[in-house]
Amino acid sequence: MKIKRKLMFTAAGCISAAGILGGCANPQKEGTAALEEGNYEEALTQFQKAAESEDSKKSAEGYRGLGMAYYESGEYGKALEAFQQAVDLGAAETVQLYHLMASCGIQTWEDEEDYTDVLEYIQAGLALAETDDSGEVPDEEMIREMKYNEIICYEKLADWENARQKAEEYLSEYPDDEAVQKEAEFLKTR
Repeated sequence: MKIKRKLMFTAAGCISAAGILGGCANPQKEGTAALEEGNYEEALTQFQKAAESEDSKKSAEGYRGLGMAYYESGEYGKALEAFQQAVDLGAAETVQLYHLMASCGIQTWEDEEDYTDVLEYIQAGLALAETDDSGEVPDEEMIREMKYNEIICYEKLADWENARQKAEEYLSEYPDDEAVQKEAEFLKTR
């Protein structure tokens, strides 16, 4: 829950900063304010207006905002679609964005293709975390969660070798995690 709250305010800050720096019209600002207040219906209305902008940067940030509002509303499938649209339109790709995309994918996955997509989001986010030279340090709990979910994705895909390898790497960083210790024991039987 702590990570979710941090993500919401980080993303809202990014949306707000993008709106201010881009000199955007009111929908972006109003959507961000509504999101921060927990008024998700109003946020959706405002971000939809921003997403319809002719300016691709403003539109991308509108879709990012839509994704956040849908995420906070528990509409993970719609959130994932909005986040993907934001990326497709050139929104800044961040560790937090890929974490949110993976979280949405986990909430909605149904088949092997979904597991593969979630794995790709996780790996893109982790790669950004390793190569980010912006000076921003990603939240360590978020990174830990992404690494854990990477193991689970490999298990869902029945890729036991990679699941074992990732579990070993995870335990080398977080040796006291009892859940992954049990997971690693299970993976030895596969």
